[in-house]
Amino acid sequence: QAKFKLTLEVPSELVALSNMPVGNATFAGPIKTVRYLESPPMSTYLVAIVVGLFEYVEGMTTKGTRVRVYTQIGKSNQGKFALDVGVKSLNLYKDYFDTPFPLPKLDMVAIPDFAAGAMENYGLVTYREVALLFDDKSSSASSRQSVAITVAHELAHQWFGNLVTMEWWTHLWLNEGFATWVSHLAVDSFFPQWNIWTQFLDSTTTALRLDSLEASHPIEVEIHHASEVDQIFDAISYDKGASVIRMLQSYLGAERFQKAMASYMKKYAYSNAKTEDLWAVLEKETGEPVKDLMTTWTKQKGYPVINAKIKGNDIEIEQAQFLLDGSSGSGMWIVPLTSRCGAYDTEKKLLLKLKREKLVIGSQCGDRKKGGNFWTKLNIDGTGFYRVKYDDELAAALQNALETKKLSLMDKIGIVDDLYALSIARQQTFASLLHLLYGYRGEADYSVLSHINTVTTSIAKISADATPALAGDIKQLLIKILLSPAEKLGWDPKKGESHLDVMLRPLLLTALVQLGHGKTINEGVRRFNIFTRDRGTSLLPPDTRKAAYLAVMQNVSSSNRSGYDALRKIYKESAEGEERLQ
Repeated sequence: QAKFKLTLEVPSELVALSNMPVGNATFAGPIKTVRYLESPPMSTYLVAIVVGLFEYVEGMTTKGTRVRVYTQIGKSNQGKFALDVGVKSLNLYKDYFDTPFPLPKLDMVAIPDFAAGAMENYGLVTYREVALLFDDKSSSASSRQSVAITVAHELAHQWFGNLVTMEWWTHLWLNEGFATWVSHLAVDSFFPQWNIWTQFLDSTTTALRLDSLEASHPIEVEIHHASEVDQIFDAISYDKGASVIRMLQSYLGAERFQKAMASYMKKYAYSNAKTEDLWAVLEKETGEPVKDLMTTWTKQKGYPVINAKIKGNDIEIEQAQFLLDGSSGSGMWIVPLTSRCGAYDTEKKLLLKLKREKLVIGSQCGDRKKGGNFWTKLNIDGTGFYRVKYDDELAAALQNALETKKLSLMDKIGIVDDLYALSIARQQTFASLLHLLYGYRGEADYSVLSHINTVTTSIAKISADATPALAGDIKQLLIKILLSPAEKLGWDPKKGESHLDVMLRPLLLTALVQLGHGKTINEGVRRFNIFTRDRGTSLLPPDTRKAAYLAVMQNVSSSNRSGYDALRKIYKESAEGEERLQ
């Protein structure tokens, strides 16, 4: 790390930005010389310079830090949402880490052509336009959410990565895993109605799928040269890293975890740290065996499946490494197990250190003979980075709990994702998975239906290759699950509807189009034809355009190119990045 004091000579009409505020500027005809204040100690990869024609919107944090969002001329209004999230993020992180943002200003810049999604340069964060700008008239609800998470992620780096920097690229996950986790913490605080932690399970399930492959790698990968680092900017560093942090926070408790993180920030501010340094602070502050526990998750690849069998008033549990190809691995983990049974006020915790253990449940889980309220769910709300395989009796009880609406949204996602993965690995049958899926009829939650759509679409693709006749039946099952909530929401937005319902509508319509549902396809084409004649029509708002575009493409062929030509024309004429991505 080093302190930087930069001077730029640039054309006088251009805006010139760097990590620190301008100290002074002098003009000599068409050229100006801009001198910036000296920076605190920082890593060389965080030094940044941006020069161009920009305008900006501005806000202030509670401690008086100036925050600006710079855009191309004429787009500054689209930076207001990101500015609001940015100011709130700096305020929240200051309190969470009990450490103020150390620079006198923070600039965020929307760049039209930018290779990365965003880059967390100290005090000067750069973004693709679609990752920073939001237009109430032309942007979708999913875009609003994506901008919020991206801004919160990049500003988390101002603490995790910039103020405290990894000792070497081997510890990259400290930057990316923590920024991913804490960005969801921030967005959940700003927008609790988004149920962002339920949506976070998308990140966890993505990492679980990747980490079940033999070709996966540990969270910590020994990097010998900086040129190797691109190989670990993946879902293991980001999503598995964030997921095991969520697991650790759940095990330690939110309050103890936060206090320990604040101590870590203060101890290593303006210096470098490695993974073991973080474990040492957490262990000292909480008295828990953090290093032994977490080393099993960061230094070896993979994760366990917990086999659960009921025997009397106990559940016998056994861990084994889960591999998607059905083979067996030799990994062993210290697993923070959680369980609930019969109701959501019966939480139990067990730190599984051995291959086998017993979980005593007693009579609080209900009467097994009478059924009804008897059920047990391991890995509450998917906080643990592992899968669970239940014996037939436990699985049947969970099916009943699902159908009688006793499971949380997160647990609804967890049981179907586990059973899907176990079916792929040939540890369970696809018949048992399809039987479970029937229990989701009537579901109306965005995150749950999004996951059902992902799982069932994958099954349909697999069956289309293996048993084509079954693929049609699976499509009809998914249509039955999706059609009812789709008809309830319709194509047109409703006044006062929730953010999640706004996101659910295009998910359902797009899925039904892809499944070949004729009525949905015809309606999409009808609305598209109106849109081509009147771009300002309310019949095709940004959220539902993708579904209509896909519907049009269903009818495109070598002899009927009109729909394709119309879509290509819209693409060429669109000035908005998000519209081009549709």
